Amino acid sequence: MIRVLLADDQPLLRSALETILNAAGDIQVVAAVGDGQAAVEAAAVHSFDIAILDIRMPGMDGIAAANALLARNASLRVIMLTTFNEEELVRSALLAGVHGFLLKDSDPEVLVGAVRAVHAGEAVLASGVTGTVLEGYRAAIAGRAELSAAQRQGLALVTRRELEVLRLITSGATNREIAQELVLAETTVKTHVSSLMSKLQARDRVALVLLGQKVLLQ
Repeated sequence: MIRVLLADDQPLLRSALETILNAAGDIQVVAAVGDGQAAVEAAAVHSFDIAILDIRMPGMDGIAAANALLARNASLRVIMLTTFNEEELVRSALLAGVHGFLLKDSDPEVLVGAVRAVHAGEAVLASGVTGTVLEGYRAAIAGRAELSAAQRQGLALVTRRELEVLRLITSGATNREIAQELVLAETTVKTHVSSLMSKLQARDRVALVLLGQKVLLQ
């Protein structure tokens, strides 16, 4: 069972998200709260695997809450609920170490799929925020996007199949979507992703997306 903490200051949306997640069968919302401070306080009472946080909340917002929660439990996975045109907030969230971004109006199956993917160790970027995330990431690691000598050496070792995987990752596809597109087992896709991250020295999936954009333009 995937245990989830949910924090959103809009009661109706919070209730709807809780209902959707609990109906999935393998997901349980152990706490649903209305602000970041309540989320941090809930961590002292409840055990959970994933925190889903609204990026904008009164008092302690989602970014501050993510910082506090990850400081308390570094293995926690964090998904941020966001909207378009929030570059500054997205950049701050990236620096906090969040693992996913979802639009608030995402379809229920997208939400459930994202929780499962993040729990499995993936990073999830909703297609509608991918561009904003990449721009924020560029700013967050300004000057570090150029390929190093080691990365160029690693790039020479990337196979044709890994290049296909990289192209799909760069488009925002999840491992499951890549597996379906390339007719591969999801475990095989994970192996390719791990190999790409090692060869290109990408610290996480978002960094791999950014490097992929650069590599595929060369």
